[in-house]
Amino acid sequence: MERFASRKLFKIGVVLRDFRLGGSERVAIGLANYWSGLGFPVTVFAGRSEGEMRDLLCPEIIVHSASIPTTVPDKHLGEKTARAAKRHFRTNPVQACYVPGNGHWPITRRLAQLPERIRPTLVSQVSSPIFRQMRTPLSQWLYNLRMRFLLRASDHVVAVSHELARDTRTVLKGREVKVIPLPVVWEEHDLVPVPDNAALNILAAGRLVPVKGFDVLIKAIALVKKQCPTVRLTICGEGPERPRLENLISTLDLHDNVVLAGYVSSIRPWLDMCRMFVLSSYAESYGAVLVEALAAGRQIVSTRCTPALQDLMQVPWIGEAVSVGQPYALANAIIRLQAQPPPPCEKLAETVRTFHLAHGGQHYLSLLLSGSEEQNG
Repeated sequence: MERFASRKLFKIGVVLRDFRLGGSERVAIGLANYWSGLGFPVTVFAGRSEGEMRDLLCPEIIVHSASIPTTVPDKHLGEKTARAAKRHFRTNPVQACYVPGNGHWPITRRLAQLPERIRPTLVSQVSSPIFRQMRTPLSQWLYNLRMRFLLRASDHVVAVSHELARDTRTVLKGREVKVIPLPVVWEEHDLVPVPDNAALNILAAGRLVPVKGFDVLIKAIALVKKQCPTVRLTICGEGPERPRLENLISTLDLHDNVVLAGYVSSIRPWLDMCRMFVLSSYAESYGAVLVEALAAGRQIVSTRCTPALQDLMQVPWIGEAVSVGQPYALANAIIRLQAQPPPPCEKLAETVRTFHLAHGGQHYLSLLLSGSEEQNG
């Protein structure tokens, strides 16, 4: 790192499709803030400037937007952003670029096409499962082909878990894949013990979209209410599913039990007030909110929707994992966990120590700097 006369001479780029609430986007913003705090000039290039998380970026970070119209479907946003990023970095070069998550892989391919003298060192992250049960053999073969095509020119490929790294090596034909735990814990906080009261407070968080399974969770709360009438679920997040979820809350007579809190910039204050965190999704990339919950010293209940469970559920006192889309399974897991005394907060928080921003930020930085170190070595 110190081979550079000044950190101000080493510019880092981060490319995002937009600033909407999402795990990969939030991690990218955290890393950008961390590197900027170390004195590196950071540029964030976004396909669109809209999104709740725009204000989370440090003011020192330069932001450029391609202003891609909202009429462009999300499935085309990655490629549109990649083409625009290539044009931008051709005239505004950076020495290295971080590419967050599977949906951003087209950026790797496009930036690799820049002339060698201005081509940045490319570090691409694999954050979502490679193999999915719902894919046919043909669609999985096409996915693998596309993955190899988009990532073949990446200087470094990083997976967020060992399981994901094994799958990635399989698809990329044995290529080196590094493992860096997802840096989702941004700040050190004092741990707040679980509130000592009779109420069962549960927290969930995410965009209000069908894949998050909040309808299943609300149905589970209706079942829990039969044994614990004072149960209270708070869902932090906003999205197009709000009207449907509000209607479900009304239909199940859960006005006193379920609260849709809307978007919040940080769920930590809400975690401090809850007994446990529940992830009810049908599918997740890495389920970063589970790490945040454990870092706050809270047990978790999760559907088997994310590869994170293999890393996190190492001991039974962490929480419970249940089948996807099953209200009864979620309800039973919540009731079982509530019936047991919670483990010490410190014990839970220690299990995710390697997921802190400083740990991941330094490891990613060493990869970003590697190309220039070779040139100067």
